[in-house]
Amino acid sequence: MSPRADRPTIRLLFDENLPWRVAAALRILELPVSHIGDDSASPPSPGRGSSDETVLSHAENASQLIVTSNLDMILLCLERGQSMIWIDPRGEHLRRAELVLIVFKGIDDWSERLAAIGEPVCLRAMRTRTNTLTLGEAGRLARGRMSNIAARARFRQKRPKPLGELVPDL
Repeated sequence: MSPRADRPTIRLLFDENLPWRVAAALRILELPVSHIGDDSASPPSPGRGSSDETVLSHAENASQLIVTSNLDMILLCLERGQSMIWIDPRGEHLRRAELVLIVFKGIDDWSERLAAIGEPVCLRAMRTRTNTLTLGEAGRLARGRMSNIAARARFRQKRPKPLGELVPDL
């Protein structure tokens, strides 16, 4: 494939928490996208199960931008000062087709935003819009989400068991 002027200027690397089939579909649409475990990428992507540090180092060396929904990865990008795309379903599951559309519709805008800003940021892509966040803002949001998830998990553990589980059948 030869480069075209209308292609986005950013190259994306899908974290393994996002479906690899989405990245493959976007590649068919001639977008510069690869995914973790993609042996056909140039250079080949790290294998599935690689540490987040390995993935970030690869993305940096290959001039790729991480696309993730993983809150830990967002915090790691913050620590390393790397821009990222945060696919944020806001607690709801995104189907593969929705993910393809979000990236397909957003990649040109994302390229323009990143070129105009010139410093590391987080582009928070949601179903209907993309917000540009400083890495600090993204970190605060990610930590807040993590705290809410942990609180819900603690609540579920503390709930009393239904009476049927406490009294054995006679």
